[in-house]
Amino acid sequence: MLLTACGGSSPERSVAAYCSYFYGEGERLRANQANVNTENPITGLASVLGDIPETADFLHNLALRAPEEISPEVESLADSLDHLSGNMGAAASDPFGALAGGLMEGLAASGSEHRVNEYTLKHCGPPPGIETPTP
Repeated sequence: MLLTACGGSSPERSVAAYCSYFYGEGERLRANQANVNTENPITGLASVLGDIPETADFLHNLALRAPEEISPEVESLADSLDHLSGNMGAAASDPFGALAGGLMEGLAASGSEHRVNEYTLKHCGPPPGIETPTP
């Protein structure tokens, strides 16, 4: 997070800033997820789980750029990932509790994920390299 007391300023809130950050800065995250080793599922899973804090940071930064109409939904997704990341440590001592907590968190965030996906596709278009079917 940027500190305004140290001369930093908040990023611009606009559709253009949101889309630029989502498809610009988000490209690195998408590339990391695309490079998951599918021949070794455990290694792939560890890689994806290791990206959870990074994805949460990305979403927090995206929420700073998002227009007010979608910012709370983006922040909700980021908070869900923060919570999930925090629960991963508890999974070693209470795997069933962590699983249940993660499931409940996922269900709570699913509405936000759907709304963010719809907003992004409507205002930014599909991710680069992906074509959407024409009706």
